[in-house]
Amino acid sequence: MKKMLFAICLLLVAVSASFAATPTDASLKGSYSLQLASIHLEQWSATINCSNPGGGQYTLSFGGSTVDNQPGLGVITFDGKGNVTGSATIYGQFDQNLTTATVVPSCTPGGGSNGNAVYDPPMIATFTGTYSIQPTGQGTMNLAISTGDTNTFVLELAGAAAVRTTVFIVQFDSNNRVEVSGSAVLE
Repeated sequence: MKKMLFAICLLLVAVSASFAATPTDASLKGSYSLQLASIHLEQWSATINCSNPGGGQYTLSFGGSTVDNQPGLGVITFDGKGNVTGSATIYGQFDQNLTTATVVPSCTPGGGSNGNAVYDPPMIATFTGTYSIQPTGQGTMNLAISTGDTNTFVLELAGAAAVRTTVFIVQFDSNNRVEVSGSAVLE
């Protein structure tokens, strides 16, 4: 009986040690469901030069602004060795040119239009890159995206299992403001 209790205790210690493993690149391995969001302030305008009855010139501006959310949903695969691949469908991409084309400037009072925001249809972006996890559970990920962008993200692993089931993802702009945020959950 004592040998059985000792064996059970050893097994429990071994199992608990595997769940408290120090994070490494191997802590991310497998396919994860990915969800990202990015909030943007979008602006558009068009101007027109008008003549007043005295022969002078003045300029009128038409346009508007909106705050929008550009979410992305997809799958990201970590190989446990520092390499990452994936794809995501990007929704709500603001189209500056089409939006500006909706503006109708006019010198006639009440005759113009500020236009409206126009968004592109959903698009699929693929990406490849590398990641590195520190013993603290934080790390970085560098991605080359099929849209021509290259982005660096900060990672934070959640949980204590040897292979983490959740990773939080954030990208900062040049002023250290959050530009993109989201998470990935092991499938």
